[in-house]
Amino acid sequence: MNLKPSTVCVSLPEVYSRRKLNALYREIPLKDTTSRLLRKYFNAMANLYGIIPLRKAYEIISAQCRHPVSKEEFLSFSEIARHECEEYCLLGADELYPGRKQTAPLDREIIDITLVDGDLNAYHEMRHSQGGKPYYIPDRAELLAFDDPFYCEPTPAADALLQFMERCLRLKHDRAAALLAEFVYAARCLDAGISEVMARLEGLGIHFRHRRDAERFCTLYQEFHNHMRLQCNRGYTPEELLSVHLPAARVPKSLSLGPNIKKELAYGTLDAAGLEKGLLDSPFHNERLRQSLLREITVSDGKTVHSVKVGRNDLCPCGSGQKYKKCCGR
Repeated sequence: MNLKPSTVCVSLPEVYSRRKLNALYREIPLKDTTSRLLRKYFNAMANLYGIIPLRKAYEIISAQCRHPVSKEEFLSFSEIARHECEEYCLLGADELYPGRKQTAPLDREIIDITLVDGDLNAYHEMRHSQGGKPYYIPDRAELLAFDDPFYCEPTPAADALLQFMERCLRLKHDRAAALLAEFVYAARCLDAGISEVMARLEGLGIHFRHRRDAERFCTLYQEFHNHMRLQCNRGYTPEELLSVHLPAARVPKSLSLGPNIKKELAYGTLDAAGLEKGLLDSPFHNERLRQSLLREITVSDGKTVHSVKVGRNDLCPCGSGQKYKKCCGR
């Protein structure tokens, strides 16, 4: 039997018309308000976790709902919801892995639709990144806030980044806020590193006037990213995950920095020494995991890509938009 991950496009369940969906919902003993609440939970969980089994989702919802939903009602809603057009989908292992037996309804997963849009590489990468990590379970109000894919928790790091864009990049508040919302989505769902963010700014024609501004932005974005709830961490921020105590049976043998951080180290846009110091200063309940990360930093930093020599009349690589000789080449 072939149980290898599928790299081909997955066939999503057929999307039913609203008339047909309404008729199906009328056949199950579930109030409209309950259906809307479950739909909101599913959206929020897809945005926060990327992937979560229905069994775990039911456990969380049952603990938070004032009027518990029975397992039969939950499964009936889930079966119909498979055929709605939402930002999530409900799929079983038999639909994701060739050769698997039919998946039990509770073992299907709520999946962020972007992870299965096209081939399944993004889905499999997310599953690999999440391996062994616990789920961050906020209270009901906080969890449902993630129904908005651009929801940003109010943190000092987010405020500092927003203020910097308004002050140093001279962006109006609405534009800076819209850009911050983009960063929220890119960080949470795509684990976007500083190179992707800088490329986005360049594409929008936003440039730094001075190298020190570019460096300050990189520092602020890294701090912002460290306090973001990421799908690859099952809702935990990178800062929180460093101090989470995992049961022995769930402690992974090693941790990986991830492709974006490795790329930042290779290109020298992320300070390896600073990252090492942060890991050494952070509380770890498992020293083996700390050492595995430190080894990855050493390996990635050893693959530093040497930049091409910049001519005096070329654009300055700091992103200021000025010629090198009039900026960092003085």
